[in-house]
Amino acid sequence: MAHLSFRETLRFYVPPWLSDRPGRSVGFRYLYGIASVLDAGAEVLVQGIQSRFPGVGTPTALPYIGRDRRIFRGPQQTDAAYAAELVRWLEYWRTAGNAYTLALALQTFLYPGAPRVRLVTRTGLWWTLDPSGELSWHEADPNNWDWDSITHPEKSGDWSDFWIIVYPPSFDDAGNWGPSDGQTWGPGKAFGLDTASGTIDTIKRIVQQWKGAHTRCVCLIVAYDASSFDPAAAPGAPGMPDGHWGRWSKDDGSGGRIKSRRDDARYVEV
Repeated sequence: MAHLSFRETLRFYVPPWLSDRPGRSVGFRYLYGIASVLDAGAEVLVQGIQSRFPGVGTPTALPYIGRDRRIFRGPQQTDAAYAAELVRWLEYWRTAGNAYTLALALQTFLYPGAPRVRLVTRTGLWWTLDPSGELSWHEADPNNWDWDSITHPEKSGDWSDFWIIVYPPSFDDAGNWGPSDGQTWGPGKAFGLDTASGTIDTIKRIVQQWKGAHTRCVCLIVAYDASSFDPAAAPGAPGMPDGHWGRWSKDDGSGGRIKSRRDDARYVEV
């Protein structure tokens, strides 16, 4: 919005002998130069005040506001989208520690896809946050989430354990590592996911920040099949954890080792 400046109002306050007269404007130009400095200072003052308001001031202030409010920015999040999250920061902290806030923080970090995010506990309680923002929950009775009852039976009483499942669109599969497809292990890359390792580190920080202090996130699962890990699935259904998933592999019955988990997902220990 247009606003008056010191330079524009100067001509209304000077006496006639200092006014902007043809051929006799030396005095006015001198005062005009001083007013320009005042205008520059006023502009710095206004921008400084506005910069503390996300979406109003300069976007260069967003990283500092985000650091103070502890709201992480997604790797593809625009200035406008991130500013909107910073505005609602008190809503996040008011409900910190519950399943919805954790799922929402992950969903917004993965902007612009806003994938479906699920949380499931060891006791079979499921929360689902859809891309539309609708939250639903389901209690599996009997319990259909058996992660490690065979590999780690001593953990059966760890009721506060939970798992996070993120569906497409999130991170592309990095494929098989090796020279055959050009994928090689190296610094800065995540293992199994086509994204930077720093992004995964930030996700781990998000989980630790927003989860309940009494809970432990065992694993973040990046699922590529949108129909996988159905909260309504029967215990022991194909593709659901069968008690062997506490380790990457299991005995094939003849002394060999085979993978214990479904291969259309990636697993990140948090």
